[in-house]
Amino acid sequence: MMKLLCIANPKAYQQAITDVPLSYARLAAHPDVELYHAETETMMNADKSIKSIAIHPGFMPDEFGNLSSRETINMEADDFDMAFCRTLKPFPTGYLDRLAQWSPYVPFVNDPSGIAHQLDVGFLLEAASQFTPPSLVTNKEDMAQDFLNEHGTMVVKQSNSCGGRGVYKVSTDTHGAFVTDNVTENPRTFHSFSEMFLHITKGSTEHALLMSYLPRVTEGDRRIVVMDGEIFGTYIRRSKNGHWVQNVSFGSTCDLMPVTEEDRRMVEATAPYYQQAGIRLLGYDLLLNNSGTWKISEINAGNIGGLFRLEYLGIKGVTDRFVDKLRTGGGIRGAAQSTPSQKECTTVHFT
Repeated sequence: MMKLLCIANPKAYQQAITDVPLSYARLAAHPDVELYHAETETMMNADKSIKSIAIHPGFMPDEFGNLSSRETINMEADDFDMAFCRTLKPFPTGYLDRLAQWSPYVPFVNDPSGIAHQLDVGFLLEAASQFTPPSLVTNKEDMAQDFLNEHGTMVVKQSNSCGGRGVYKVSTDTHGAFVTDNVTENPRTFHSFSEMFLHITKGSTEHALLMSYLPRVTEGDRRIVVMDGEIFGTYIRRSKNGHWVQNVSFGSTCDLMPVTEEDRRMVEATAPYYQQAGIRLLGYDLLLNNSGTWKISEINAGNIGGLFRLEYLGIKGVTDRFVDKLRTGGGIRGAAQSTPSQKECTTVHFT
């Protein structure tokens, strides 16, 4: 029996049939898993023990939103065989550093330090530039404006965000003004590029990732779910109202898609960059370019959606495969080690 700790923020979820509530239900029902939950805020403030909530078989996704009200028990980090961070981005300041302080005691599905490393906007291009649309990493206004002039419409992404909230489409209107579009705010018009860029970057001086906008995004956004370099399945998300943001959290529908040889080639070339950082579970987002080629717009390595949705959509045995992967290659006591174990560390200082 594997004791698995899942860390999440249930109050952030408005719908039951989303990926994290589904994951809790599937894992709680698995005969080889003893599932526990910890609140994101609890992990930020915990010292030597973790306030945990036991999740029993029969747990239903619609119970997820009320988890915070359940009775907690104090458990030590090394009581668990594995930890699985399901916290939604944006991560609280210092959150991943805090989780990294627990990793000498319990291995994580995706290493917190590795997640922090790949949040650097340049990481994606280092791993996958041959498969992405034309892209640029910059914090310079003049370079961003040149990129917009070259491509006509661009997408500007913030790394520590999810669900399309930190992604802006930028274009120019017939009068030369700059128009922004974001899923959480109405389109806005700016007469100054500087003013517009300040708005979409929230005044941050950190580098942003710019990508050429692919108009065929409205045909769907495809997610490939990968564990240890192996493709578990793929499905396409389509906005019900034809919006360019296709995230499930904003009501998109999902349908299974076949895995292609090009999918396998992309994953084979890129997944090792993440595995070297201790990141085992990945969610690839793909969009069609004008010639009909799927291009990588993002590789998610934090709270990965889609793994258990594959089973919900009809692929059998996904949870079994995931649990088997954890048991055979994830650092569980007595299991084979695919990467150097952080349990070799003997001293952890909580600050």
